[in-house]
Amino acid sequence: MTNRPDYAEVVSQAEMAVASVKDPELRRIAFQKVLDDLLGGSVAPGVRASGPARKKSASQTGQKKASRTGTQAYVEELVGDDFFKKQKTIAHVKAELENRGHHIPLTSLSGPLQKLCQRKKLRRQRIKTSDKKQTFAYSTW
Repeated sequence: MTNRPDYAEVVSQAEMAVASVKDPELRRIAFQKVLDDLLGGSVAPGVRASGPARKKSASQTGQKKASRTGTQAYVEELVGDDFFKKQKTIAHVKAELENRGHHIPLTSLSGPLQKLCQRKKLRRQRIKTSDKKQTFAYSTW
């Protein structure tokens, strides 16, 4: 069995330690910190631990957790925003991502675009550009 501290004694020590603090909010924060230190890191029930606040998980806040991040997610966001209603080249995709603040190298876009084509979220067709070169254009089905 663990040796539990006398909470009344610990609380009175913490109150004495912060008695000279005039600001009530600062006194409350200092009291929590002192109490936490006196308890050796263990916190009594009903007393919030001091230190950095923990972020709530997606399940606690009722929000969905993002399943992907990075280039793949940025391109999927474009698909969701109907950016590909008309055919777009990889250069158009790069330019739109830059407009949205995501500076992705052109070489890093081909993989995510190809994966979306394999999943049938996008369609890839070969087109001729104005200088008689051929390139791929991406669009929704």
